[in-house]
Amino acid sequence: MDTVIKILLAADILLGLFFLFPSGFKRKRFYWIKKEISGLILLAGGIVGFYAVYTENSVLLRTVFWSFVGLFSISLGVFDLIKIRICKTMVYGRFVESKISGTGRNRSVTPTFEYTYGGVVYKNESGEDIPPEISKNYETGKPYPIFICENEPYLYITDRNMIGKVIFEIILGIIVLGTAYL
Repeated sequence: MDTVIKILLAADILLGLFFLFPSGFKRKRFYWIKKEISGLILLAGGIVGFYAVYTENSVLLRTVFWSFVGLFSISLGVFDLIKIRICKTMVYGRFVESKISGTGRNRSVTPTFEYTYGGVVYKNESGEDIPPEISKNYETGKPYPIFICENEPYLYITDRNMIGKVIFEIILGIIVLGTAYL
């Protein structure tokens, strides 16, 4: 069991380092910041976790694990909340395709839209995980309203009404973070 934990912590550290290296987000500041913060959380969790394993402190290991799960959930929720807040300008985007991930009840769809803003054509994934029941209504080639950020037009969302999901994610992260210390 100890070996498995060490392997998982090593993977956590490597993933954190991978997130910290620059790649693929040229001129996409929002995604770059989100990636860097996620990388720092994963890296710190892995390092402190290794310390807990080598000092054989199972209480510290449990506390560290749940603390970083809570922090990760809170950070993702905060970034989604920021995205909802800054993506205000409605434009019509042509639906291109969907990427399906997960299986069973955990399936989600990430749509890709093509749209024009300020004379520039953008074709990006939304970065949202949408339940398949909603996304199957999209028809390839048809225009749909999307909300973009004027300062960073590559950034968009398909629905500004998902704030309940985001707040739930933040509250869940706070609860997990709080229970880590019980």
